[in-house]
Amino acid sequence: MTTTTTDNEKRSSEDAVEALAKKRSKQEDGCNNGSITSHHGGTNPLSVLSSTTTARNVVVQSLSLSDQHATLLITQNNKLDDDISSLGNDKDISGTNTTAVKSLLKLTLVPFHKAILGSNPVLSVQDSHPPERNLLPTNNDASANIVSFLKGYDFKLKSESGAEYSYYCATPSKSVATSDPPMKDMEMNEASKTNAFKFGAFDVELISPATHRQISRAMPSLGSTLIHETPQVYQAVVQPYIQSIVDGGSLGWINNIIQVKKEKERLLVNTDQFIINVDTKWRTHPPPLTTPREEWYAHESVQDLYCLGIVKQNGIASMRDLRGEHVPMLKDIQQQGFDAIESIYGVKADQIKCFVHYQPQFYHFHVHFTRLENEIGSTVEKGHLVSDIVQNLEMDSDFFQKRTIVYKLKKGVPLQNLIENHLNAAIA
Repeated sequence: MTTTTTDNEKRSSEDAVEALAKKRSKQEDGCNNGSITSHHGGTNPLSVLSSTTTARNVVVQSLSLSDQHATLLITQNNKLDDDISSLGNDKDISGTNTTAVKSLLKLTLVPFHKAILGSNPVLSVQDSHPPERNLLPTNNDASANIVSFLKGYDFKLKSESGAEYSYYCATPSKSVATSDPPMKDMEMNEASKTNAFKFGAFDVELISPATHRQISRAMPSLGSTLIHETPQVYQAVVQPYIQSIVDGGSLGWINNIIQVKKEKERLLVNTDQFIINVDTKWRTHPPPLTTPREEWYAHESVQDLYCLGIVKQNGIASMRDLRGEHVPMLKDIQQQGFDAIESIYGVKADQIKCFVHYQPQFYHFHVHFTRLENEIGSTVEKGHLVSDIVQNLEMDSDFFQKRTIVYKLKKGVPLQNLIENHLNAAIA
């Protein structure tokens, strides 16, 4: 008997349903394990999507999108309470004078979500200008659809940092969970499209309020450039830029972690000089609040191992500030990290790399511990092994004060613009 094209398409559709159902079941199982009931500073995904007046006062735009990930910029144009009016405020991204609080929502997703979450882009990836220029006008209808889509989910808090970061698992509300997904775009009517968009669970990272620097980092990539940071460029441009961030008070959250007021469940090592935590980027780690530590040993997630060591001393913003006097501390944080990881997770030191970033994500000195196979953040233009840093400082206590450091920056981010303007002025 000859199999018709229609039969093949039907079988393909049934296979797609089964595959998506399995993925959804796995994601929802993860959502139901280890969730906690407290909310990050009273802020959660639904609260940043809500407005005290009309829906048009909440604007949602997509910054980046792929088949598995989406980053959304949420702008609340509501009248703000005094206690939050100084945090993360800026002009509306559309360029109006409306005071706004901005948040970033980072989601994992299934392919059916891609169409609606990418329907209101903030910037064309073909734009050759820095991301703060030539922004696309917002599509209010698309924004309202995204808000409606996200409000169809229940968000369970999985963990929170001492900063503005919190992590959730989103599952369809009961009214949405019973919807069946359509199989082919060409066969979808409007009702089935809506149902498709609301199919499946996903993980969510909320950053609220989000700073200009965090939003800039999340903007669509406009390419990168290699920076040759001489000691002179550091003194004239980079150090004042770093100091402005430190003085701006955006690093106060670090004290909450160092003093173990936050992330206590993630704490691995605590000494007079530093702490070592499970990094929140280690998403596959068993829920620290609900999983006994003995079950962490040789857990299947150790392939994604990511831990973070943070020094307690203030005044060391980055690798540039390291001197010979810091060598004992550097050796100690590396060794204690290796020992803790082997003891708790069963991963030996020869399978771990300990390194720092330059430029770092935040300007309070910290080190990263990852598996050898994990290349994220440890490429030659970004990562510096702590063992190499120690050797350089042992040869010359002022090594990092004297050397030119080469690194990659995204085009259009504030620091890249400052350095480019400085170099152009010097040539002129």
